[in-house]
Amino acid sequence: MVEIGFTNYAVVLLLVTGIVTLYVDVKAYDREKRKKEKKAAIIVGWFNVAAGGLLFITSWVLDQFFW
Repeated sequence: MVEIGFTNYAVVLLLVTGIVTLYVDVKAYDREKRKKEKKAAIIVGWFNVAAGGLLFITSWVLDQFFW
């Protein structure tokens, strides 16, 4: 990814926020016995990680094969 754009920042931001959500929020909700909030945090965290990974792979494929 050699371009000067927002893609690199978006990938890092999505991955970091997803991992932090999974580690911090899920543990906090588990300690407080909040099942619905814990489930929502797990879904949002994994969505961010998956979106960051998918964006990284898509950007890499576009750079390698189409540009």
